Amino acid sequence: MSLRSDAAPCKNHSTIENKLSRNDLEKIEDNLDIEEKISILFLMRNDTYAFQEIYRLLQNHEEQKTSILTAFIDNHEDNWRHKLLEALCIIQNRQVIRELGILYKELEVLYKPQIKRLSRNINPVAKCLYLLCEELTQEKSISFLQYVKSDFENYTEILKDTDCLELHILYWIQEKYISIHPDGKANLKKLLQHIKRFNDLIVIYDALESYQNNQNVLDNENISSSTTSWLKFTLTRSVSSSNRIEDSVKRLEKGRCIIISQMSFVGGKYETRFGTSADCAKLSETFKGFGFAVDILRNLKKDKILQTLEDIPKTFEPDYDCLFLCILSHGYKGGIISSDEQEVSLEEIERKICCDELKNVIKIVIIQACQGTATGQAREALTTDGPTDRNIPNLLAYRNFCIFMSTLQGFVSVRHKEEGSWFIQELCNVFQTEGSRMTFMDAASKITQRVMDKRGKLNGTNFVAQLPELRVCRLLANFQLPEYKGDR
Repeated sequence: MSLRSDAAPCKNHSTIENKLSRNDLEKIEDNLDIEEKISILFLMRNDTYAFQEIYRLLQNHEEQKTSILTAFIDNHEDNWRHKLLEALCIIQNRQVIRELGILYKELEVLYKPQIKRLSRNINPVAKCLYLLCEELTQEKSISFLQYVKSDFENYTEILKDTDCLELHILYWIQEKYISIHPDGKANLKKLLQHIKRFNDLIVIYDALESYQNNQNVLDNENISSSTTSWLKFTLTRSVSSSNRIEDSVKRLEKGRCIIISQMSFVGGKYETRFGTSADCAKLSETFKGFGFAVDILRNLKKDKILQTLEDIPKTFEPDYDCLFLCILSHGYKGGIISSDEQEVSLEEIERKICCDELKNVIKIVIIQACQGTATGQAREALTTDGPTDRNIPNLLAYRNFCIFMSTLQGFVSVRHKEEGSWFIQELCNVFQTEGSRMTFMDAASKITQRVMDKRGKLNGTNFVAQLPELRVCRLLANFQLPEYKGDR
């Protein structure tokens, strides 16, 4: 028995990121001024120890004319190409991008540099803070700095008021005046009080406040088509200016659960997903216990998946107040794999579910699948899950919708070959025992914590960990499940 993953096989086709090599670092360095270099390093690293490292690199550069970027990347090999390209796009140095042989428009579609809440590889809070620095004039920057300094008993003497504000922010992180976490959460309470003093910073204030309130559970948005991604962002913002769910709680009465369980795959690229039967059985037991109508569909090809989703409104009973769609399969970053080994994007699934007929119905999509090949580090017999523009006639059809993912974008999802997946098993355990007593958002938080606390061994790697996420959440109100009565 062993741990497995449901990740899509690595693809060999050329990507934009592959166009960047170590040989390009000198070219990039020569075309950046010192403030741009600091901004890039800030975007790429913003933890407690970043200030000391980056300040030391700047000193070495000034005294010995050493390369800043090369020295930094020598110490941070992991994912540096992706982070550096996104950072270059965010600071909008088009000359460097052009000299790398990349069209700026290609990066703009991938990274959406001006959308504060969206990022792929850069911490979204750091991106917001960088854009804050860009919004402030030199005069306002000094005033802002003086406000913050008033909260310190002793402020470092090595930084001048005229130094890049990003350096000061790294110092604030070191001193724990603020904190930025990899999961997209942050402690910015004191800083927000000072940002609020500036009337022209209200958009950035709103974005940062949502991270302070732990409402941006979504860290890195997987951006593909510019239109659909922008649509999802706009709809999320339109529900509430600060992305809040209303305080009211709705009690569900009757609903439908559709389970798509992919075990076998035709073509040879994907292994059989042993363990999915245990997940399927547990989901069926759970939702039947709530009195839901449960449909189980197995090993669907892509066209059948899409047709099934399209047919849901035709058979959806008028007295149903919710739909749970559970998809158990191999996956790739931004989607799942059909039994004929075709990619089905989350956007395709969302467009099918978010229709006029279901606009007032709560729609929850549960995805058990890998979203990349990275293994989270932190039992035996575990495995993992993964190797066009369109005019939307009614934007309101996209409300009351949520996607709950088994893992973060870019990471594998763990599955036990006999006992089922960590995520689905814990989801069912929490729903059965507490789903009728706590709200869905509280249950999602508890499920996330339980999965996050698990550890396992995978492919010789000890301490494998997993972190689920609410990737999209546009619920107009929180809700509770019906009373759980077991087998009905």
